Amino acid sequence: MRRLPAAAAVLGLSAVAVVGCSSVQTPTCDRSTVPGALENLVSVTGDADSAPDVAVSTPLRAGSLQFADLETGEGTEVVTANQLIGFGITLVNGETGEQILQQGYDAQAQLNTVAQWDTALPGISDALMCASAGSRIVVAFSPEDLAEAAQVVQTDGASVVAVIDLQTVYLSAADGAEQFNQGLGLPAVVRTPDGVPGVIVPDAEAPTEPVAQVLKKGDGATVAAGDTIAAQVLVVGWDKQLVSTTWGDVPTALQPVDGDDPVLDTLVGQTVGSQVMVVVPASETQPTARVHVVDILGVVGVAAG
Repeated sequence: MRRLPAAAAVLGLSAVAVVGCSSVQTPTCDRSTVPGALENLVSVTGDADSAPDVAVSTPLRAGSLQFADLETGEGTEVVTANQLIGFGITLVNGETGEQILQQGYDAQAQLNTVAQWDTALPGISDALMCASAGSRIVVAFSPEDLAEAAQVVQTDGASVVAVIDLQTVYLSAADGAEQFNQGLGLPAVVRTPDGVPGVIVPDAEAPTEPVAQVLKKGDGATVAAGDTIAAQVLVVGWDKQLVSTTWGDVPTALQPVDGDDPVLDTLVGQTVGSQVMVVVPASETQPTARVHVVDILGVVGVAAG
């Protein structure tokens, strides 16, 4: 059975400075698909958590990208192109009705961002945006949509029908409840409307011991030592310089452990949806203290909403 190629492997004022806060465009998630001919031309049977049987009234010829929700889920919404998602997908040749491929059902669905999937199936991001985990979506791709697609879905000018079971959607940013912290002399974290953080570093001496604060408390799965989590991470130096950030790119994979790393150690016992700030003091190998802001988006291998 042929498979879609993975685009990439998955798995930062006068007395202060705001560092690392960037503007990331978030679409208004008002998803509406108008019932029409597409649902009448494509028959899909089987539960949404198993590989479906897909029959297409041939020849099906799409002049442009079309999509419709056959089932609407109640889980996390897709709101950004850099959000991690996993789904099962069936592709069918619209001209002949023959199945091209089916994947993501016999094992855990591969996690990639919406943008990465879009490189394999151009236009799929339009069909997925604002959809919720648990949804079953039918999509018709025109030959023009797939002109730059991966070789596996090129069908000599035929349209392609996709049935997508959106199994898992990771958070785009921490969505937990704001927590009160007494932080005199510590950095403050500000956020854009879509949750992208920035750090206000005070004109004060940096701590000489690690300091950790839970800024948002999520209600998702609890992180255990040895788990692999998907996270967005911003690191800012006490000198108010950006060290690194994953925001605007693929979320990173972290493995929290009980040990000597104050950041990874702090993440053990936290919950998905939480945002944690850890100040790591200067050392021989790190001449400037650093502020780490970690958004916990999900635990890999644990069902995400």
